[in-house]
Amino acid sequence: MQEAAAVGCLIVTRGRLLRRIPAPLLHRMAAELPADERDEMAIPSYLHRNPALRWMAWRRVQALADRLRGTAEGWSRGGERHIVDFGCGTGVLFEEASRIADRVIGVDTVLGAARLLVRELGLTKVTLLGPDDAAARIAAASVDVVIAGEVLEHLEEDLGGTLARFASWLKPSGRLLVSLPTESRLYRLGRRLAGFHGHYHHHDAAALDAAIARAGFRRLWLDKLPAGGPLTIYWVAGYAPPSS
Repeated sequence: MQEAAAVGCLIVTRGRLLRRIPAPLLHRMAAELPADERDEMAIPSYLHRNPALRWMAWRRVQALADRLRGTAEGWSRGGERHIVDFGCGTGVLFEEASRIADRVIGVDTVLGAARLLVRELGLTKVTLLGPDDAAARIAAASVDVVIAGEVLEHLEEDLGGTLARFASWLKPSGRLLVSLPTESRLYRLGRRLAGFHGHYHHHDAAALDAAIARAGFRRLWLDKLPAGGPLTIYWVAGYAPPSS
């Protein structure tokens, strides 16, 4: 996995530049959200005065963007490409997804922040849907990539149903890309330093990986961020769907 260095409002890799959401826009999003939604969309982390916390917040986004880009490099030519960003939050990956897909569908229970981003950046490929609308409108075997960046840990009762929905949406050649918190001591310390006082997670990375496997997905790769062992704060992983 490529290491990244923060420079201004960009994260620089050896490949494409991933543009951060500008701080003034993040502040506008935060002003429109309840405190718990603001926190779980990681807005305080993206804006934190501590550069290490800001770096880690954007590092996991960069890891997903790198893997998303690598997935697209393996696509054959021809046919429309669709990406679903499930639990899209602020829409931090919309711009990257729009570079490589014909259609991007952002799904979340709270869509105000994502609407603001889509409007400000003119992201015409992006469609925003609530979970019920997404379940009704996304056709079976029509999606090339489902992204679930730090969302599955919030699902207490419907984790199995959500994973089954992902499996139904994905093409046989599709991929599920996730980022998952380890809930380790270092992770919990980072949450406290970032100013998060509530806790809304029901699963850790290892439990979620096992649940994804039980749903029939096959793990293809796993990145541990920022490093392995006790320094692991996040897992970023990719899976092939059961139909593959």
